[in-house]
Amino acid sequence: MPELSDQQRRKMAELEPWLASARLVDALERRWEIHFRCTGCGASKTWRRDTMLGRARGLLGATMAEIQRRTPCPQCAARMPAMSVSGVIDPGPAAERLRWELISTLIDAGLKPTDYGIGWQPPAGGC
Repeated sequence: MPELSDQQRRKMAELEPWLASARLVDALERRWEIHFRCTGCGASKTWRRDTMLGRARGLLGATMAEIQRRTPCPQCAARMPAMSVSGVIDPGPAAERLRWELISTLIDAGLKPTDYGIGWQPPAGGC
């Protein structure tokens, strides 16, 4: 199999705008699994809930684009892996339930939901 050109690697690693702007805390809320695949050597890894609340805890407020730039390959140390997610993309009617589960999860992990812009907000329109 021929080696990929730099242009092909960049194309593989390019994130769709909706994914690039999503934060890791959003991934946790929507129960995503984040899949990384190295564009250099092909190694892959997956971040699940335990990783997001463990090793990647400091990145909860970071966007997927920021995470992609900072995540090296575990085998060859190349940067800019191809990323994909699996899980709830559009929560629809389950959005409120997922939000409350996220709040509980963050509190149980010793984190403040308000540090990530999540929490109670006054109703629109005032009193």
